[in-house]
This record gives sequence, structure tokens and C-alpha cells, in this order.
Amino acid sequence: MYSDLESNESKRREVVSSLYWSLMQGWNIPLSIQDYYGLTEDYRLFHQLEGMAPDEYLRKRQTGEVPDILEVDARLTHAVEKIFESVCPRPPAEYLDKLNGELERLGSIAASPGSVHDPIHIRPDFLVKYGIDRSSPEDVIRKQAEKAYRELDARFVRMTGRRPYADEFFRNIRPARTVSSETTLRRKPHITVRPKPKGRKMGL
Repeated sequence: MYSDLESNESKRREVVSSLYWSLMQGWNIPLSIQDYYGLTEDYRLFHQLEGMAPDEYLRKRQTGEVPDILEVDARLTHAVEKIFESVCPRPPAEYLDKLNGELERLGSIAASPGSVHDPIHIRPDFLVKYGIDRSSPEDVIRKQAEKAYRELDARFVRMTGRRPYADEFFRNIRPARTVSSETTLRRKPHITVRPKPKGRKMGL
């Protein structure tokens, strides 16, 4: 149905618009587009988990009956971003601004791994999206953040034609002072935040 996007401008606009608003506002993607791009099962699973009562979700997570909703959300987001950037190789400035904010956060984590414990600026769904485990040692967190930064930076090069920033950035940063183990032990555990709902509205 959507195999002729290069020659069918109306279909291309439909796909681009649906994917864009899904990524920017959490709007749902029409079923026909979900089916064509293989997103249907993850959307179904996400909505199933999202619709559970919090206590039911936590109980089933503890017993392994359901997957982590943040991991499902991250997998779905990665898939939609990849499709969107393939059908819209020069995305709107608002989309690039959103990803640039994420690139800056990754840079901050790489420079100061202890910042993963900042509950205001670093959300759990962001860490899951970029494969960063806040329970890992700081040198591991730094490597995870650097890997994610480099991958996102390469996407910016493809989308905008700008020069790569990663090599220069990582030459210039210096490891931040390591947080003492005593401070780490005193730090309160962070409450898991479920991601922004998807599918409250239909795509344009």
C-alpha cells in the first residue's frame, strides 16, 4: 500500500505526518501504516501494558508475565524514528531540536555519569531508550552514553549534512569527579515513570 511513496506524494505526506506527530505528540499511527511497517504488535503490546492498573502491572512485572513498558516504548520509538528518517531525510526543525536536546543530555551523562540519578532532568524512559543502565558503574555508564551520543550524532550528520561533533566533544570533556560510594548509598531510589501515552489522538 505504501511501496510507492517516491512517486505518490499524497501517500508520502500521510506517512510522514502520521509518524511525525506520533514522535512529537504521542499520537497514534493509523493501523494501515502500522501494518505496512511492522509496528502493529508492539503498538498492541504497548496499549495493553498502558491500560493495566499500576498495581496489576507491577505484580505481573515482578512475576515476569509482562515485559517492561519502558523497553517496549523504546523499541517502538526506535522503529518509528528509523522509518520517519528514511521517508523524510530532511526532518522539520522541531524534530531536530527535540533530538538535539537528547544529544546534549547524552553528552552531559558522558561527561558526568553521576547525573543519571538526577530525577528532574534525566527520566527513566530516556535512559532505556539509549541503553543506559543507571545501576552500572560510572565508567560503564560513560561508555554507554558515549556510544549513544556517537550513534545519534551520526544520524544528525545524515539528516542535516553538518560535520560530526562526537570526536571533538569526547576529546574535550574530562571525567567528572566520581561521586563517593557513601553518597551513592544514601541516594534514594528513583521511582520508575511510565512513558507518555501513545494513541490518545489519531494521526493527521
